[in-house]
Amino acid sequence: MAGFVYLVGAGPGDIGLITLKAINVIKKADIIVYDRLVNEKMLDFAKKGAEFVDVGKIPGQHKVDQSEINEMIAEKAIEGKVVVRLKGGDPYVFGRGGEEGEFLYDRGIPFEVVPGITSAVAVLTYAGIPITHRNLSSSFHVITGHEADGKLENLDWALLSKLNGTLVFLMGMKNIEFIVNRLTENGMSKDMPAAVIMNGTTPYQKAVKGTLSDIVEKSRNEGIDNPAIIVVGKVISMYEKLNWFERKPLFGMRILLTSDSNLNAGAIDELYDEGADVVICPTIKIIYQIDNIIKLINNVDDYEYLIFASKNGVNAFKDAINMTKFDMRRLYEVKIAAIGAKTNEALNEMYICPEIIPEEYTSKALADRLKNIPIKGKVALLTSDIGGNVLIESLKDTIPIEKIVAYKNVPNFEIKEKLTKELEKGIDIAVFTSASTFDYLSLILKDNVSLLKDVKIAAIGPLTKDRIETAGYKVDIMPNIYTLENLVREILKREA
Repeated sequence: MAGFVYLVGAGPGDIGLITLKAINVIKKADIIVYDRLVNEKMLDFAKKGAEFVDVGKIPGQHKVDQSEINEMIAEKAIEGKVVVRLKGGDPYVFGRGGEEGEFLYDRGIPFEVVPGITSAVAVLTYAGIPITHRNLSSSFHVITGHEADGKLENLDWALLSKLNGTLVFLMGMKNIEFIVNRLTENGMSKDMPAAVIMNGTTPYQKAVKGTLSDIVEKSRNEGIDNPAIIVVGKVISMYEKLNWFERKPLFGMRILLTSDSNLNAGAIDELYDEGADVVICPTIKIIYQIDNIIKLINNVDDYEYLIFASKNGVNAFKDAINMTKFDMRRLYEVKIAAIGAKTNEALNEMYICPEIIPEEYTSKALADRLKNIPIKGKVALLTSDIGGNVLIESLKDTIPIEKIVAYKNVPNFEIKEKLTKELEKGIDIAVFTSASTFDYLSLILKDNVSLLKDVKIAAIGPLTKDRIETAGYKVDIMPNIYTLENLVREILKREA
């Protein structure tokens, strides 16, 4: 079977700037060969079992030689694999995509190019600098800045210095002094506005503005390094008015989420939209106990109520329903109760509308509601192996309640290396959505849990707060309504 190669532009860094076509291509890749400047969160779009190869390059320190990359993608395609060559920005804007395409063509290997948003435009936009402006610049010129000095000399500096447009130098920090000197030596005013933008379009973006007379010194004083873009032109004067990205309330803040991102996508998007870098390290691994649920649904007529304690329980229930081709009409006379808005939403997606959802999303609140209802039949509580104790203790003397272990919570030890590394890099706020997320973080990190000592801690509710504070840590943020959405709003209220 013939393989295929996609040369794909990943955009400048912000995961939101990847194209829909790029995502669709990544989803069908057997192997993804990616560069240093690619946001690795994009690899999450890949199908299960896809192979990842990091060939990342630092200017002057190539991890994998270009000739080796060419050979690699060709060999994998010849093996019959779908190969995605994922490159920062656009493959054809100083991305050596043209060389790779030519190499594939010469060997008769089919390929397609998926354009990406180039950093030459996007990074300026995120730094409040329009690359053109009717009153300031009617053209722009993109120049590579990381060639050796001798090769840069071949540029027509006299012509570049006379242009009234915007000059954009990519990957030029090593040669910034050389670039500035050549422009001024050839007649460009030392008062011409200049800027350098590091880590553009990411929460770590840092922009330094000045003129050709001082931009080199300012950049060095501010510790600017690659990846960075050098901009020269009058459009830089628009920065104060158009700097929308760095004004976001959570810009530059790193927020650690210790629960499953698939269960909290909306809240993650809200933090991301407000400028935060959301670091996802789920400390819990969920293992569905489908056999237990199949046994329940085979005898569902014996129960008056089914209680769902979490979205995980609903998802496990759904899998069992699909696996056994269960006839949902058998639930006609069974009443449903749920704890929490997300649990309710998950049930609604199955066209199940709970009769009871307590206003306060706690087991105690549900128990108080159920005590005032005449229940004659059995009640099944679908929860985790370590959950349900509060509800069972509250109801055992009045209602025949049976615990169904729908899923197990186990520590996600696979996350240890990433979790430790992210905490060492520095976290501003750690978010815990259950007592278990904290308990398992402690188990995973052991002595390294002390890395939390200078981190603000956000807890979803009182049980989680009590567990964390019993361990000797202070909880700084907790919402009045115990959902992640409300916790995010509380974070925004405190930190914006």
